[in-house]
Amino acid sequence: MKRLIVYDLDGTLVDTGEDIANAANFMLQQMSEAPKPADDVKALVGRGLHDLVHRCLETTDPQRIERGLQLFYEHYQAHLLASSALYPGAADVLEHFRSRIQAIVTNKPQPLARQVIEGLGVAGHFADIIGAGSPYPKKPDPAAIRALMARWQLHPTDVLFVGDSLVDFETGRNAGVTTALLTHGYAEPDELRQARPDALVGNFHELLETAIQQGW
Repeated sequence: MKRLIVYDLDGTLVDTGEDIANAANFMLQQMSEAPKPADDVKALVGRGLHDLVHRCLETTDPQRIERGLQLFYEHYQAHLLASSALYPGAADVLEHFRSRIQAIVTNKPQPLARQVIEGLGVAGHFADIIGAGSPYPKKPDPAAIRALMARWQLHPTDVLFVGDSLVDFETGRNAGVTTALLTHGYAEPDELRQARPDALVGNFHELLETAIQQGW
């Protein structure tokens, strides 16, 4: 039985895609750039805000990236719960694992991650929320997961990591923990399938069934 359940945030626990896309397109508009389809923006989610802004602007100019970061952050922080919601079945999974230690490890800036989780009323489920700006490097570096294991004196076999992207797959592999990927997020399901995670499920209902079957 797993003692620590770690979740990614965007595209895993919470569907934040529309709000992220809206902030990205606000940034692009303010910087006289053409808007991008929401699905194109969502496909860029996963490696942190700097990477998202850099790829949306298609530039390496540090001044433009810095301006883009400021515009995106201010707009997103003001509207980050406009459309975002827990994925169907997420609340059931959080409740199922209520007696375990649950945490979030995300590449989203930590203040924004906490604001989303608190705004959706589920912060009480989590012993920790670790995001960008914490003392740990961003995923796929496994340092944050290893720090959680060290805090509670756990072995990798005690841990389940739940994500939705190849970055999450790499993170779980680097940490040596059981990794389950959901296909309801922003990555192409075929890419996730080819990565061969320990479990690949379509949604949280399937994840709960798998957890029960596997004795997680």
